Amino acid sequence: MNCPNCHASIPDGSTACPQCGQTIIHPREVIDAELVDSPRQEQSRQGERQTFYRRMVFTSTDNNPLLPSCQLSFVTLALAFAIACQADHALAAFIVFLVFAGIARVLTFLINIQAIMMGRPLNPLLLQIFSWFCCWSLVSWMFS
Repeated sequence: MNCPNCHASIPDGSTACPQCGQTIIHPREVIDAELVDSPRQEQSRQGERQTFYRRMVFTSTDNNPLLPSCQLSFVTLALAFAIACQADHALAAFIVFLVFAGIARVLTFLINIQAIMMGRPLNPLLLQIFSWFCCWSLVSWMFS
């Protein structure tokens, strides 16, 4: 073994260099290290992940074939078609509703992120329903 300070040859078991007096730190070797978690800790982590997923993505059942974000998009399209059927200028009302709904989706996402960072998560479905109501009201007012 060589001294890290003066590079002199020193015996393997020594604690200091005989030449310069530098203290020698011997690294330990770890062979086949293994991390072990108790089943209780793993279950609590899995429960936290499920709670986070259900709270953030608001999934109601495990056997749901569509993602919740797809369901929200289908509801948005259905509302856009419904408002287009009522308005005099159907295509314009449809497009304006989708534009407002897109802006509202971004705003609700940002509000949700801010609420989560403050430690008070909101129900994203309530924000989405409120944004649909606002979009419907604006487009109805514009095209009536």
